[in-house]
Amino acid sequence: MSKNRKFWKSHAKESLRGRWGLAILGMLTASAMNFAGNYLASGLFPGESVPALVLSQVFMFIVSLIGMILSTGYCYMLLNMSRGRRAVLADVFYLFRNQPDRVLVAGLVVSLLDTVVMLPLNYWTIMTNPEAQTFEAQLAWLQTAMLLLVLGMILGILIKLPLVLTFYLLADNPEMGGVEALKTSIRLMRGRKWKYVVLQLSYLPLVVLSVFTLYIAFLWLLPYMQAVDTAFYMDILGEFDRTEPGYDDGGGYLSESSAGDDYNAEA
Repeated sequence: MSKNRKFWKSHAKESLRGRWGLAILGMLTASAMNFAGNYLASGLFPGESVPALVLSQVFMFIVSLIGMILSTGYCYMLLNMSRGRRAVLADVFYLFRNQPDRVLVAGLVVSLLDTVVMLPLNYWTIMTNPEAQTFEAQLAWLQTAMLLLVLGMILGILIKLPLVLTFYLLADNPEMGGVEALKTSIRLMRGRKWKYVVLQLSYLPLVVLSVFTLYIAFLWLLPYMQAVDTAFYMDILGEFDRTEPGYDDGGGYLSESSAGDDYNAEA
């Protein structure tokens, strides 16, 4: 890994030049499953009873796994853009034709992590009822819920940080299994997690500005951020200097068995 944030961002802008429309449409397509799932869940499982809430959560969990297949396809699209290859909207559906079970395995692990870190919040919101209480009690309930939400989000970020490259690896390597992708992401992120955190923090001014555009600017900001992440991933592979062990000149990451002892020594 030889480049810095300025290079990754410049590369992302260049890869999106003339293809912003495709990148935005791809992002919306990949996100559509989760939006549709939220809408269907409220219609299929109405009410606030415990069974309805549980069934709704299970339904959303299944929908999120399918959404991860589309999101991984979006990673495939951005990789094609970043490598100067032909990119089309159909790339978003690429993983449906290339062993989607690999994504489901990795997605199951990530989704379970999300579920576990949010268990305290879900328990609090389901098992407590502030409606019949005083305003002060309702305010205290809301403060506790917000605290549990923030803590869950922070814990989720910390736990999933080593796994951020998983779906790029799956998009890039049709032969790589879900568990192998998770393990490989952990290896590749070793010693690089802080760089990734600083990269994400560098978007904060743009995020704040986007809020003042009634969130419309997020249509451009989110694809840009993911394109930068794509460059970050490519740099880790040594794709910009062609010296990183495990890099395949065909444009992809060789699996552990293919990379051999050199990769194992580097990891």
